[in-house]
Amino acid sequence: MSVDVDRSRSRRAPRSKRSAHTRERILASATEVFARSGFHGARVADIAEHAGIAYGLVYHYFHNKDDILGAIFSERWSQYVAYLREVGSMPLAFQERMGRLVHFWVEIYRREPDLMTIMINEISRSYEFLESHDIGTVMVAFDAIEAMISEARDKGEVHEDIDPKLASYVIFGAAEMVLTGYVIGTLPRRDAAAFERDEEQLLALLLKGLAG
Repeated sequence: MSVDVDRSRSRRAPRSKRSAHTRERILASATEVFARSGFHGARVADIAEHAGIAYGLVYHYFHNKDDILGAIFSERWSQYVAYLREVGSMPLAFQERMGRLVHFWVEIYRREPDLMTIMINEISRSYEFLESHDIGTVMVAFDAIEAMISEARDKGEVHEDIDPKLASYVIFGAAEMVLTGYVIGTLPRRDAAAFERDEEQLLALLLKGLAG
């Protein structure tokens, strides 16, 4: 009996890995197609063609385009929130934590510009998307930043009059607008040095403000 079970598992394993790989190909292809054509301008057929698979196979994994976009968001956002929580658990000064977050945001765009294009254009600025998804899923990222600020305030690293919740919105808002500038091309950056200067400036603005 146990031998039969083991054989059955060995037969299923390759198919399971192949299935997971196909699903990842669909998501990767959808990311590029959505970034290039926009969510509403993209077709499932375009995604299938880019992935090099049969049109009908896409529907084996996802119900429709909305389902694909939702999967891109949920999987990447959960990784994003996990990183925020990881930074929050590190025995670092508040300035160092903010430095890691700023670098993380800029580096995501540098490494995955298509993904960031979707996150900005099709998700964070889409009332339709946010209305159809649990806003609590989004807000956990704000909660992670708020917790860092509250801890820093208790340690005297942040001014005692600062409202942690409001500050979390300011931090996310600043990061989102800089990333939006990258995505729409109003903040063109040509090399790594330019992005590094942006990180320095953004961190200085978040920690020290504009006052001389």
